[in-house]
Amino acid sequence: MTAPPVVPRQLRQGGDLTGLESKITLDLSLCANPYGPAPAARKAVDSLDFAELVRPPYDAAGQFLDACAKELGVDAAQLIPGRGVTEFITLSSQILAAKKPEGGRQPVAVVTPEYSGTVTAFDYADLIGPSPEAPPSAKAREALVDRAMETHQVVVLSNPSNPEGLYIDAEQLLSIAVGHPTSLLIVDESYVAFQRDARTLAGADVDNLVVWQSIGKTYGLVGLRAGIMWTRHQQLTKDIRKYVPTWPLTLPTTVASVAALADTDWRDDTLRRIRTDAYLAEILLGQLFGASRISGSVHFRFVRLDNPAPVAAHLEAQGIAVRTFDGTLPGHPSGIRVLSPTNAAQRDRLSDAVNSCPAGLLPR
Repeated sequence: MTAPPVVPRQLRQGGDLTGLESKITLDLSLCANPYGPAPAARKAVDSLDFAELVRPPYDAAGQFLDACAKELGVDAAQLIPGRGVTEFITLSSQILAAKKPEGGRQPVAVVTPEYSGTVTAFDYADLIGPSPEAPPSAKAREALVDRAMETHQVVVLSNPSNPEGLYIDAEQLLSIAVGHPTSLLIVDESYVAFQRDARTLAGADVDNLVVWQSIGKTYGLVGLRAGIMWTRHQQLTKDIRKYVPTWPLTLPTTVASVAALADTDWRDDTLRRIRTDAYLAEILLGQLFGASRISGSVHFRFVRLDNPAPVAAHLEAQGIAVRTFDGTLPGHPSGIRVLSPTNAAQRDRLSDAVNSCPAGLLPR
């Protein structure tokens, strides 16, 4: 059997260990709940009567939307189901590509740094980012959003951000959206559950706001590919619905997702544990790389490095995978993203691996 091609490190997504499986024993490249999958989801799938797979999943999407609506406190009629946030990124980028300049403003902007999939899908958009020398901060990112909505018809960003993990307070984002009523703000909230005291923008009483969410990150179920789009924007809702297939979600996906969403005790308990893990990881990484290079407020931390590849290669040689960004993708910083270790043994292992890096690989 031919071995699968090894994906270049800078192009490898989180969790993609192609060509590395045999030597990686600690994967810190993921961005999902490391305590997942949610046990309730596993139990629900185990209990699924596979005879039901003989027929189409007639009410699957409806059950999923009802569960999401209950979780978010919104009307299920304002939700659209999809295969993770990725489907909405893809569809929205295709639909908005046809927008024409209006009133002297450009059609679409993406606030960077941003998720690589978003930057790639919106390859025609203007990238609105900080100067390379500016230290990452939520306040600076907030100002970029305000500036972008002033000059563009549509603005896209993740909040908390990917890969830097910065969070703009929901009230601040909502205030910016209200201040620019003729500009549409699209917010990817894939990581919002990991941010302490955060709240979703879904349900806000404004018509120029779109929210994308996926249960995959929160419940450790990324492989299910289940997500929602919420908005009161009638035209984009109409455009997106044209492309949603008759059966947008499989029955096993729906059964697992609905069960996970109902297990709020497990979610809340693991999120509390993750916040402690992240705090300890930030202290560790700050001691190793310099605190000024560390950013984030969720379950991963981003370490800014001018030349991250040798550091990542050294970690891989120690059996540890991290997500690497070499700075060549437009709108992306250069560095590594590290999922928070979940116990003392993992933290010690990461510390030992970085401390054994040749001095020339570490920032001065």
